[in-house]
Amino acid sequence: MTDFSAPEPPHARRPATTGQRGRRGRLTDLLAAAAVVAVMALLSWILAGAPGTNGIDDAAITRSYSENIANGHGFVYNIGGERVEGATSFLWTLVLAIPYLAGGNPETAILLVAAGFTVAAVWFSLRIARRAAGGPGSPGRPGGTAAAVLSALALCGLPSFFIWSVWSMMEIALWTALILLLLDRLSQLAEGAAPPPRMDLPLLLAAAALPLTRPEGIAVAGGLGLLAIVLRPAAWRPAGLAVVAAITGFAVLTLGRMAYFGFPFPNTYYAKVSADRLQNILDGAKYFISFLTGQPFAEVLVPAWLLLAAVSIIGLLRRPAPGQRTRVLAAAAVFGILFSYVMLGGDHFALWRFYQPVMPILALPLVLGGLALLRALQPVRRATAVGLGLAALLAWSAVNAIAYRQERFRIAREFTLSARGEVFGTYMNGFSPRPSMGVVAAGGIALTYGGELRDLMGLNWVEMAHANPIKIGFRNHASFDADTFWKHPLDLLPQFHKPGCQRENWTEAARASDTGVKQLFVQPRFQAEYTPVVLEMGGGRCTNAFAANRWLAQVDSGRIIRAGWDAVTLTGGKR
Repeated sequence: MTDFSAPEPPHARRPATTGQRGRRGRLTDLLAAAAVVAVMALLSWILAGAPGTNGIDDAAITRSYSENIANGHGFVYNIGGERVEGATSFLWTLVLAIPYLAGGNPETAILLVAAGFTVAAVWFSLRIARRAAGGPGSPGRPGGTAAAVLSALALCGLPSFFIWSVWSMMEIALWTALILLLLDRLSQLAEGAAPPPRMDLPLLLAAAALPLTRPEGIAVAGGLGLLAIVLRPAAWRPAGLAVVAAITGFAVLTLGRMAYFGFPFPNTYYAKVSADRLQNILDGAKYFISFLTGQPFAEVLVPAWLLLAAVSIIGLLRRPAPGQRTRVLAAAAVFGILFSYVMLGGDHFALWRFYQPVMPILALPLVLGGLALLRALQPVRRATAVGLGLAALLAWSAVNAIAYRQERFRIAREFTLSARGEVFGTYMNGFSPRPSMGVVAAGGIALTYGGELRDLMGLNWVEMAHANPIKIGFRNHASFDADTFWKHPLDLLPQFHKPGCQRENWTEAARASDTGVKQLFVQPRFQAEYTPVVLEMGGGRCTNAFAANRWLAQVDSGRIIRAGWDAVTLTGGKR
């Protein structure tokens, strides 16, 4: 007679439950995400030529606001100056204020925060890959596990994401993590077999935080939330609450901006985005085309996403299967982000900064296609199939790494620009009186200079940003207005953003048809009131600048060498 009360033999193991497999899969994905970020953060930094750990110049602008907030000066660029939102990401600015509360240099803390958000983003992307391949919330399925492994390996071929997300100190890490958290939670709701919960707290937090991170977050959260309801009407309550949370977050921030700054959008929007909608679309289309032609495999991946979305939608209409709703949501997120920046005009940064949030899931169609091909090739020897897969991954990683390496000079320039600004700001603190300065690289210098700064590009200067709604000139840096400059003439226009310095026969070539700051240099009034100078910085270094004669009359320093206009060749001006 069998004794059912007898203890189970030590060698006998009960099969893992679905919940245990799910927890094990989530932990595995988290560890894989941390490993991928650790390896790729280092590799992306090395391939870029070790550009520094100070972040890029635009990130330094955000840091200057964060420091001022932490020190009780408010949301201002100049201490005691006007309220201006020159940092596009309100939430990221507040996040970075926390390390400044501790005092000292916060760079290490900021990089760790960015790395943490990047790990979260990669983790969510692996969960999404599992669900797209395996079914509703079952990370333990073999197909889902293979999809997660291949997605992690595919990310090892995208160093551009890691230089932007971990090292730039921009809001990319937070922005990407929130988008993928939203997508992860919505896909789980859409795929779930069980009745959906009345409320999903992580989903609510992601939806509310997205509009606080970037203004276009309202479109991302609202659009994906409504699509989830269409894909699974039973999930209307938690997905609908997420849409309401996004609208509420956007409305509260907009009202707060109106009350504090006087405008509904960040000042960067008015400085960068032209009121000419057709111009924005044309510029954005060029940006998208440059991505298609410049990002390795993009010309294959974008059509692959279209095909994946079409096949998944047809499958849902004919015979719904696990993973299809996740694929549709992921495709909507990818194309929503790609075409949002077509409408907004794109930007000038290397490696398509605006498109980085799609990178963690960019290769998903190839991953799913590869798994389908493996199943089709089951009669083939396993070693042959594995060899083909490894060869494909090697080619993917190598081509991406080579293209990224070729861009290293453009990448490094953004970091060195910030570093040069910090050095020059410290140097200028030694002059008395400290000059008011007009700058075109407004980040690094704001971290060190104690005098007044005016951003000639308008990002941190309200009147300049709004002077000309139609932007003509260099993308995102076309807000300079000469009439506004002459209302507030400045003491010094330094050229520290340029890598070189001329001590003899210095010239800043300009034409009468030039836009931007160069249009000043051909004006008789400017030549009458300003003098070209060389600022000797020691150690063989120098910086060219235009100094107001009234400031030069107050300064007695052997570090200022007057170059004079006689040496300058200007088309439309003196010869």
